[in-house]
Amino acid sequence: MVASTCIIAGGIRSETKTVTVNDVGEIMIDINNFSSHSIENFDINLLQKEVDGGVITIGQIDEIEKYPEAKSIIISGLKQDTFEYFVSKYGNQFEAISFWKNKSVEDLSCLGSLKNIRYIHYFYNQRATDLWDMSGNEKLIGLAIYDFSKLHNIDKIKTSANLINFQLGDAVIPGMVVQSLSPILDTKITHFEWWGKTVEDKDFSCLAKSSIEELDINPTQFTVEELADLLAQFPPSLKGSITRPYTKAGVQDKSGYHEYYHLCKRKRMCEKGKDDERFQKYLDEFCSLLDVKRRR
Repeated sequence: MVASTCIIAGGIRSETKTVTVNDVGEIMIDINNFSSHSIENFDINLLQKEVDGGVITIGQIDEIEKYPEAKSIIISGLKQDTFEYFVSKYGNQFEAISFWKNKSVEDLSCLGSLKNIRYIHYFYNQRATDLWDMSGNEKLIGLAIYDFSKLHNIDKIKTSANLINFQLGDAVIPGMVVQSLSPILDTKITHFEWWGKTVEDKDFSCLAKSSIEELDINPTQFTVEELADLLAQFPPSLKGSITRPYTKAGVQDKSGYHEYYHLCKRKRMCEKGKDDERFQKYLDEFCSLLDVKRRR
């Protein structure tokens, strides 16, 4: 077993064009309703069968009227007009909404009218260039924005009143670029995840001045020195993937299952069970470096 002397943790189906309803009232509105797009997490499933998200009709959206007790929904195929229709007519019924492959929506501003929304998950959009004024979303505590190819400015996240969990980046298509993460400093966000391609100002250290307590960012994009410099600016109580100088991956082949540790930039990958001694040395050296930087 590989151990370390410092604290390094842890060592859709879319077959139908008509509404699918789970047992309304039995599904808890929790973090899974925005961090996952699994249809089992939602009272109503309005996913279209097409791989690209399809196109949903007003008639299909109006099926929602039959289920006034539903509090969560996953929906695809909205264009700008049907997006605004859904939000204005039914949006305030829901506490959790997953917008799945509504790629043609350009203006998200109507989302600001949602008074009861707690979680929003939006995956895949090719037109929106901005977020929306969230000052009216007083109950919004979780937001996930993935694969937005034209969204580069996140300034409007500063308008969120009570947002504490924010996920941003690439889920499938690599390439999301944002100008800066500094708008997060003016929020109450305590858990932030960044899985995009590029932060243009390259300033991750600004997040140390925020309210973040848990930070999930791929640590292997940094050198050992850069990662230690970054972590030294946060309190030792910080949680999340950024606190480990590696990521893990597994491969199944004819010879069996192999688990690998991907290390910081310019460091050679280690295989579990084969390179344990080298991996332990790497962890010890990282911990020592981080301790030195924190004492400065």
